Amino acid sequence: MQINISRLFRDFNPAQFIVYLSLLLFALLFAFKLDGIVDLPYWVVFHPLFIWKMFVFAAATAGCFFYCKYPPIENDHVGKADFRNMLFCTAEHILLFVFEAMFCYKLQTASKLLPWCIVFVPLLAQCVLAMVVCIWCLRKGRGFAFEMIFSANALQFIFIGLKLDDIVGWSWVIVFIPFWIVLCLSLIGVLYAIILAMLLIRSIDLLPEYRRQHVYSAIAYAILVVPFLIFVVLLSNKLDGDSRLSYVLICSPLYVSLFCLLLMACGSRGGNQWWCGIRRDFCSFILDVCPCLSEYGNVSYTFQHCSAETCENERADDYASKLSKPGTSREQKQMVMFVSIENPD
Repeated sequence: MQINISRLFRDFNPAQFIVYLSLLLFALLFAFKLDGIVDLPYWVVFHPLFIWKMFVFAAATAGCFFYCKYPPIENDHVGKADFRNMLFCTAEHILLFVFEAMFCYKLQTASKLLPWCIVFVPLLAQCVLAMVVCIWCLRKGRGFAFEMIFSANALQFIFIGLKLDDIVGWSWVIVFIPFWIVLCLSLIGVLYAIILAMLLIRSIDLLPEYRRQHVYSAIAYAILVVPFLIFVVLLSNKLDGDSRLSYVLICSPLYVSLFCLLLMACGSRGGNQWWCGIRRDFCSFILDVCPCLSEYGNVSYTFQHCSAETCENERADDYASKLSKPGTSREQKQMVMFVSIENPD
């Protein structure tokens, strides 16, 4: 087993790491608040989400400043597309921030003047914007995993708002039907990834690294989807009054999924280079800021497990190599050729 720190550092995605870390901290604080473990106001519980949005707004402001001061060349279509992508992402985060602020205010004050359907309006606007961004990303050949989450769950957000305002009298199992559909499709994708990994691991025509990559991806997707499905099942039973489990135990599978995403962010290369106006990958920027990391980060560790016979052979080879070195106690004698000259009678 080999751990390459330089490759891990090069593939690190700071944007995804901040997002998943903020969600994990928020899920922990929110569960503690609901169980009464901590007595904190809701605006403190929502702090991880607010800090995440502040990071986005600061990075987008710096990116716009450097774009105006050092605009890309006319033929740099990739740089211009990255900048537009950053603007779309910033607009999405503005809508998310408005929704989170209204959600926090509603929980803190329990005001009847602000119904839940109004609270979810910014989130529904975010879903509509996410659909537009998905179409734009398809045309530009870019990833849209963040936008796909909101586009696929727009109907779910409508059902939750109607249920919280008691407009519909459905049970939470019925309310979560859009979630069940999305999770069933995700499980089908996980099964497909597992079957594909099992087929590729027996193939001799592919490189071992390529086969291992498919196996690791299948395991990661399984650890991501299955715990989240368990979390939704436990949460629906809790909200319907059929379970006495604490919210911390109910959210434990969610913590596993978020922690898995946190680890995957350390190896998912990518990200928009216009954030903070650095206009290059995160690794190059950090190496310029901290040159000492180039010395200590370019290291790889190899862990090997050898059997008793192999270890014994290695020791014998080491001992033989020591004996063959000059200056040892057993010096080999020089061989002198004996020449016999016989004179004829």
